[in-house]
Amino acid sequence: MTIPTTMPAWRLFGAGMDKFGEQNKPSSVPVPQPNDDQLLMQVEAIGLCFSDVKLIKAGEQHPRVIVPNLAKQPLIPGHEAVLRVAKVGKNLRDTFAVGQRFIIQADIYLHGKNLAYGYAIDGGMAQYSLMSGPILHGDDGCYLLPISEKLSAAEAALIEPWTCVIAAYRIPLRSTLLNGGVLKVVGDGRPAQLKFGAALAQGHAPARIIGINLHASLAEELQRLARQHGGAFVACTASDEMADDLIVTGQHDNAALEQLVSRLNKGAVCCLVGEHYRDRRITLDIGRIHYQAWRYVGAPDGDVGAAYAGNVRCTLQPGGTVWFPGGAGAMGQMHVQLALEQEQPPRKVVVTDVDDTRLAKLAARLQRKAAAKGIEFVTLNPKNCATPAAFDEQLRAQAPTGFDDIVMLVPVPAVIGDGARFLGKNGLMNIFAGVPAGSGATIDVGGIVERGQRYVGSSGSSIDDLKYTLAMTEARTLEPAYALAAVGGMNVLKEGIEGVMTARYPGKTVIYPHALDMPLTPVDELETICAGAGTLLEHGEILTKKAEDKLRARWER
Repeated sequence: MTIPTTMPAWRLFGAGMDKFGEQNKPSSVPVPQPNDDQLLMQVEAIGLCFSDVKLIKAGEQHPRVIVPNLAKQPLIPGHEAVLRVAKVGKNLRDTFAVGQRFIIQADIYLHGKNLAYGYAIDGGMAQYSLMSGPILHGDDGCYLLPISEKLSAAEAALIEPWTCVIAAYRIPLRSTLLNGGVLKVVGDGRPAQLKFGAALAQGHAPARIIGINLHASLAEELQRLARQHGGAFVACTASDEMADDLIVTGQHDNAALEQLVSRLNKGAVCCLVGEHYRDRRITLDIGRIHYQAWRYVGAPDGDVGAAYAGNVRCTLQPGGTVWFPGGAGAMGQMHVQLALEQEQPPRKVVVTDVDDTRLAKLAARLQRKAAAKGIEFVTLNPKNCATPAAFDEQLRAQAPTGFDDIVMLVPVPAVIGDGARFLGKNGLMNIFAGVPAGSGATIDVGGIVERGQRYVGSSGSSIDDLKYTLAMTEARTLEPAYALAAVGGMNVLKEGIEGVMTARYPGKTVIYPHALDMPLTPVDELETICAGAGTLLEHGEILTKKAEDKLRARWER
């Protein structure tokens, strides 16, 4: 493999698209040279992601960027990378060989510190990329996962975003109190009874129980339970301490309740107790459900154990009805495809979006999969309804008793709160679209307490999630290429990012860094830039390995 001395690379010099690249072109920079403990990788492909857009807009203010001044220390973004070993440091030659192929887990940790690839470490928007200590010897070992030659580079680049989708259905939900954590129990001074059942036992008992404004009988019971499980009990009239578990009993006005349920640690569970929540709407921090994994449960009769154990799922209800608001976008298409490919899929899939073209493209790509499994597949555009009430009526007609699942792909708190009205009994809303922590949505908490409704969310994915998705792809039980909408070469990478910003394409975009002048092209139009490639597409619109090989042979230098 001949390695040049310089390469094109898209660098970020600060916040804003005007600081991305130099005069709207990639920089020419030296190809990094690995030391004895490093690898040099050729970047075969790099996927473009809305997370890249967020990074470019934020610059140094992005939480994963570690340098104080990008103008002086510019960063190469790009985390959805497909890599091939180009040069091996001498101390790594027993482990790696030139030509091996990998994808990378972007969330890299070293000694507990996040050093994300494409954020803290130079990423894949370049022709070559250096793999150093944190990537090769991080907290989870090596963050490179080998892939086979049978995968196209484009579909391999889609494994990382696909993993974020799949991870949304692999959220670990606990059904007990956090062992060694802080439990806060808040009352209104009146008698209340709590039943913990299996939620409180050896191995999952709090280290401290804080009782706030409790009746003497409940305080005595909690003190007894604390002694029984080797913990401490403290009674007080107020506490601002953050909780791992929060139980709220008695009557509290909305302002007080909203304040109480926001004092939670990451991964906390809040249980609302009582029969007075029917049709009661309060503002919940939707951003922290997504980013901090907060969870709300309800116990109308005081049975905390049943509340914790009830409706503990993050997967779609088999044979149920599922609604995907905003589901015709790039990530939404992946969610819809995954739903259709489940071993026990829903019986009805409803996708709504404000773009008729994207909805039509989605239906053209996935209707066959739905029909093959007997799944009713419905697309709706609220803009085609005369009034919001008319759109509501159409949704009600699809699920008269409410949806079993709502996978929220619209990052707007008001839309999230409005969509929650359509959850059915024991319904689950998966808040996939991230809104900033502190973003509130008005939710009927009576649905949580009395109807078993739940809200979950997740951000990013783990290396175990990536391994899981890679295994599915290699086994062909997952077809990532269905989500690919456009490809291009290095010089149009910024145009591709702008396309992500404006939702120009109904799916993902992948760039081939070594195809400098390949124009940004929809997959179903590849014949226009490479004779013969169009005939190698699946169903005339899905990229295949053979089509990609022909395309890269035409454009890569």
